[in-house]
Amino acid sequence: MSLEIQRADLRLRRLTAVVLAAAVAVAAWCVFAFHQWMVQQTAALSVEQLVVRLRHWVGFATAASGLCLLLLAAHCAYTARRVTQQRRWPLAEARVLRDTPVRRGDAAMRRGRLLTATAVALLLLALGVGVLSWRLLALTF
Repeated sequence: MSLEIQRADLRLRRLTAVVLAAAVAVAAWCVFAFHQWMVQQTAALSVEQLVVRLRHWVGFATAASGLCLLLLAAHCAYTARRVTQQRRWPLAEARVLRDTPVRRGDAAMRRGRLLTATAVALLLLALGVGVLSWRLLALTF
């Protein structure tokens, strides 16, 4: 039995490295900017006002995280459906970061079921985060 390998896409690998490096730089800048903002707010507001403002921002950040989780859940469900249709993992037209053995038949279906379970877990997590966000924002307005 021959082992089929889907070869890595070097352009995708380089692009991923660049995007991750940029994301780290942006995250570091955001932490620095948040620290500066906190110093200014602490000097300008009372403790109660600062708590309300922080709860407001945490609520919006939580809502944004919930939307990201929802998008990721939708992507997992879509990919799971396509894996089930093609009975192949990775998908035929997918680009991969490293050389990946191709799974077909039952092995691919197991991967599809795992993706479906992941989509359900992410959806439940997104709903929980949404409720938390709603609670945080309801306390501030």
